Amino acid sequence: MKLVTAILFALSVMAAPQDSVIIDKEPYHHLKFENKYVRLFDVSVPSGAATLFHTHPEDYLFVSIGDANLKAQVLGGQPFDLILKNGETRYSKGPLTHRVQNPEKSVFRNVTIEVLGSPGGKSDATPLDKVPHHALVLDNDKVRVSRLVLEPGQSTGMHTHSLSEVAVVVSGGTIENQESGQQPQRMELATGESRWHGEKRTHSIKNIGRSRVEVVAIELK
Repeated sequence: MKLVTAILFALSVMAAPQDSVIIDKEPYHHLKFENKYVRLFDVSVPSGAATLFHTHPEDYLFVSIGDANLKAQVLGGQPFDLILKNGETRYSKGPLTHRVQNPEKSVFRNVTIEVLGSPGGKSDATPLDKVPHHALVLDNDKVRVSRLVLEPGQSTGMHTHSLSEVAVVVSGGTIENQESGQQPQRMELATGESRWHGEKRTHSIKNIGRSRVEVVAIELK
């Protein structure tokens, strides 16, 4: 039965029409936020479904929410395996036209971030990977991406974000966020949520819950 399903799935990929839509017309891409620097899409592809061929006109990143074993296809090319780990972040140059099929039993979800422009990043900004519990994921001429992992009880300590950024919650939980000069605030982070932070800010984050908290920070240069 699995072999038959796999064959039918492959045939459906090969027989698909080679036309496309722009990203915000693709039914599984849901626009959540937009300004002159970024557009954020929450992407959910159900089990057994496929996106339309769709075009990303700008450079973009996506953060995978959960593991996934997918089939991807660039317009005019052959399908290929796309294997992702939870929180994995990938960057692609635009324009790019492709589609993704999800043969898994669970929903494939990611947060896609189009890079529209630069807010004018400061060259002296302290890299977040110098802050405790952060690790550098990628760094190019447009973005710098770091991943924060906090086990229960761990804290970043006070640190400053000098660049505008998008924060994507890979694994949600309960944190205590303290802005410089203010009282700590308890916050619930939901897996898959994303937030835009446009202003310079100094704060600390402590994991006061019982599960690991993971956040991907995408800084714009």
